[in-house]
Amino acid sequence: MPESASPPTRRVIEVMELLTRSDRALTASEIAAALSLARATITAVLTELTDAGWVHRDRDRRFGPGPALAALSTADPESPNAAVSAELRALAVAAQCGVTLSRIADGRLTVVAKEYALGARIVPGLAVGQSIPLAYPAGAAVMPWRGESERSAWLATATGPARRSAPALLRFVSTHGCAVFRPDSDDAGLVDVLAELLGAVGSEVVQPELRARVLRQLARLTARPYREADLTSAESLPVSYLSAPVFDSSAAPYEVQIGPLRSAVSHTDRARYVETIRQGAEAISMAYERRG
Repeated sequence: MPESASPPTRRVIEVMELLTRSDRALTASEIAAALSLARATITAVLTELTDAGWVHRDRDRRFGPGPALAALSTADPESPNAAVSAELRALAVAAQCGVTLSRIADGRLTVVAKEYALGARIVPGLAVGQSIPLAYPAGAAVMPWRGESERSAWLATATGPARRSAPALLRFVSTHGCAVFRPDSDDAGLVDVLAELLGAVGSEVVQPELRARVLRQLARLTARPYREADLTSAESLPVSYLSAPVFDSSAAPYEVQIGPLRSAVSHTDRARYVETIRQGAEAISMAYERRG
């Protein structure tokens, strides 16, 4: 980055960018570590921003975007309304893990909301508002309801052995109303290690380049779709994520995802996860229908 003409102004900008990207409120120490700045410098910046209403400090001395910042922007049309948010929270509680709602449009996946169950392990990933190019297997839950050209473009992003199994994933989604993903059996322990690492240090403290590498590795290890035989097996098997389509009228613009990230899940619990995300997706869809 070129040398700033006004380092104090640059520090303020960096603090605000960090707080608006974060999935949670941060302490002054976390902010200082993430930006490689002195704690005293960050404290001075946060004091001024808090006094001006740009930053809010909660009772735990954690900081997040303040009311003055929110007043500058109009409501985001992609932001879920109260009814949708309530159903997302209910799904997080029922699944006892994190829930992510994403919009699939124009060849991209954009996160529009996230919820966590109280006490559940938080694995940092894409923040609300972040967007990535759509590629197999992300977006699998909505593809059966998309046009042929969009499905073909999505299938073309699958590589290697996944190219042969991708059509079977779409048939699985059409049959069961959701997609279920697992890591390779040999990688189940490594998935736990990577998830715990990200959850322990937090998305803001890890160096951005390292965090991106860990997230890519975690995604690679957890993106093997379940087959029909896996779902009915009596054995305990690992489960990373489940996703299901969310409808708005007759279209399926959204995908909701839950992330148990468990290395051993019984047949009974796998069936419970499938039923939980299907019911949750249906409730979220109904909330979108009521909005209209």
